[in-house]
Amino acid sequence: MYCRNCGKQIDNNLAQCPYCNVPVNQNQILVEDNGSTWWGVLGCCFPIVGLILYIVWKDTKPKSGKKAGIGALIGFIIGTVLPIAFYAILYGIMFTMGVPY
Repeated sequence: MYCRNCGKQIDNNLAQCPYCNVPVNQNQILVEDNGSTWWGVLGCCFPIVGLILYIVWKDTKPKSGKKAGIGALIGFIIGTVLPIAFYAILYGIMFTMGVPY
């Protein structure tokens, strides 16, 4: 199982996490948290989905939630910075060529 506090994999029979010393609830559901890169790709392509997955999974599946959140951040940056840079470069080219805008 995974620790709800630090997200590291721990033995099912432990009463507390050996990494962060937080008591482990023995009744908690075993959840696989492999932190697949595909969650980051999904978050990058659909930033709002990545943000929602991060918020939902940050406690129960921290590795997958982190990947989705990082993907969402990258997708947001690409979706805002690249168009601004494109139009700035286009405006600069038009300005140097003397094309009225």
